[in-house]
Order: sequence, then C-alpha cells, then structure tokens
Amino acid sequence: MEIKKVTVFGAGNFGARLAFHIAFNGIDVTVYDRDYGLLEEARTKFREFSSFYEEKYNIPTSKVEAALANIAYSMDIPEAAGNAQLIIEAVAEDLHAKKGFYEELQHAAPKNAIFGTTSQSLDPEILAKASGKSQKFISLHFNGNLEQKHVLEIVALPAVTNQVLNIVSQFFEQIGMEVNINHLEQQD
Repeated sequence: MEIKKVTVFGAGNFGARLAFHIAFNGIDVTVYDRDYGLLEEARTKFREFSSFYEEKYNIPTSKVEAALANIAYSMDIPEAAGNAQLIIEAVAEDLHAKKGFYEELQHAAPKNAIFGTTSQSLDPEILAKASGKSQKFISLHFNGNLEQKHVLEIVALPAVTNQVLNIVSQFFEQIGMEVNINHLEQQD
C-alpha cells in the first residue's frame, strides 16, 4: 500500500506543522478539529509556514501554493477519515478523550488505514486497544522544527506488523524525514 492521503486529527501547533510538511511534499492532507477556531488558526499558520519556506529555503511561491491546495479541512470525523491510508492523531493529552476519539474513529476509518498517535505521555497500548487496530497502530515521536532536519521515531507496538512499519517508514523517508524505529516489548 502506498500512502497518498493522510488525515491529521488535531489542528494545534504540532498537528498544523505536521500537516503542512506532509502537504508540502505533495500528499493530500485533511486537517480535522472539532473547534472551528482552531481550524481557522491552522489556515493562518499554513500561510505563515508558506512564507517561512519561501524565505528560508527559497521555495517558489507556486510550490507553497500547491502545498496549501493539498490541504482540506473538516469538523466531521467520518468525513475527515474518508479514504485516508494514514491517520495521525495529534489531539490533547487526555486519556478519556483519546479513547473516545479512537472508539469513534474505528467505525469511521477505512479498514486499511494505519493509525498513528503523537502522544508522548499516555500508554500507546491503551490507545491501540481503543482503536481496535492494534496490528496497524504505531506511536510517532517527532523531533525538530521548521529550521531543522525532521527526525521521526516510530515506536512499534508488539502487535504491529512489519508490513505496517515498512509502509510508514518509507512514507516518512519519502517526505524528507530521518526515521528511527524502536520496538516496544510486550508488557506483562
């Protein structure tokens, strides 16, 4: 499976930055947030990121405009999940809210979709269980900012398949990220 469509759930600073980087690399991205104000703020951030890329990296305006055209917005979980092959959750660190989100998402997401969480403080195995997709669930930890090389650590949960790891690592490498994979051992 090739990842051609990504959904980022959460339009805060991190979700917006990640969505723009993916869109800048020619991938269609849907940005979801239940808060219309955050979606509007994300639109503003995307314009700021565009200006930064033009100035810092001497990127032609046409390329950043193409990135902006690759971004869609939604306040509806089923619509946002749509036909995404990769769904990245970047919502607030609240276990109850995330579990509810994943329970809703598992009914709305395409069967072949891979789920990734950006949570760094919550147990990813609890989130994987709530998603109903433990074999297609990974934890993503990003390092770097707009001025640095983007580094991604993929935390492979015990149930995730090697095929999923290969698909995700190849995708992020293709969009210019350095990828490191860590395997989480089975917890008793």
